[in-house]
Amino acid sequence: QMVHAETARQMYEAVMETASDSQIIIKAAAVADYTPAKVSDNKIKKADNELSIELNRTDDIIGTLGKNKKDGLFLCGFSMETENMIENSKAKLEKKNLDMIVANNVKVQGAGFGTDTNVVTLITKDDCRQLEIMSKADVAAAIVSEIIQKMQ
Repeated sequence: QMVHAETARQMYEAVMETASDSQIIIKAAAVADYTPAKVSDNKIKKADNELSIELNRTDDIIGTLGKNKKDGLFLCGFSMETENMIENSKAKLEKKNLDMIVANNVKVQGAGFGTDTNVVTLITKDDCRQLEIMSKADVAAAIVSEIIQKMQ
C-alpha cells in the first residue's frame, strides 16, 4: 500500500495511522528535520538587508514510533554520519528505542548518495557488523534478512 504525502506533517500522520498494523517498520530517512515557520504564497522580493527564515522542528516520526513501540514490533532506522559513526548511531539506537540501526558514513568511497552502491553497518544493542560494499538492492536484502533473523 502506498500513501502519498507532500509535507513532513502528512508523512508523520500517514505513518502514525498505519503503524499499529505493522510488525516491521523500516524508516530509511528523515523527511526533514525542520520546516519553515511561515510559507509565503508570493515571491519574496530581494531587499538591501539580510533575510532570515525562521524554522520549526518537524515531528520526529521514528522517535515517536520508538517511544510508543508495541510488543512484537521491530523498528529499524538509518543513521547517516560523517564522523563518529558507530558512537553516534549507537546513541540514536538507544535514544529512539530502535531494534536496529543501519549506519553509513557518506565519506566512505561507494557509500551514501549519488552512487548505486553502499557500505553500511548493522547495529543492534548486542551486535555491530559492517557489510562489504554492495549494490543498494543487495543492502536492502541484507537488512531484511537480518531483521527476519533477529525476529526468530
